[in-house]
Amino acid sequence: MRPALILAAALALGALPAAASAQTSDLTTTDVRCVIVSGALAQSEDPQMKAIGFASLLYFWGRLEGRGASANVAPQVIAEARKMSANDIKSQAQTCNALVTGAGQSIQDLSNTLQKELGGAAAPAPGK
Repeated sequence: MRPALILAAALALGALPAAASAQTSDLTTTDVRCVIVSGALAQSEDPQMKAIGFASLLYFWGRLEGRGASANVAPQVIAEARKMSANDIKSQAQTCNALVTGAGQSIQDLSNTLQKELGGAAAPAPGK
């Protein structure tokens, strides 16, 4: 029984990198598509949409960089942009909005926690 358990564990562990790689690939595709949507918004004539697009572009670029997926990303952006229809862009915009909104909520939650725990005390200046 013990060798079977070890074999099962080894097989399960061997499958993890492939699953993690697939998940990272899906995240990268989502972020690349959101870079496209954000870039389009950043080119808007509407100052508010332009600001939202630029901030979102920085957010999704940061996600790509955080995973080490920003190197040689231009071919991916070009390939995804060529595949995306107007309906795809609208649908993707909803996904991107949900991701940015979730990140904003996480920051707000952190701020609330810090406010509660630190009682509004200012953070010490760097180097002090």
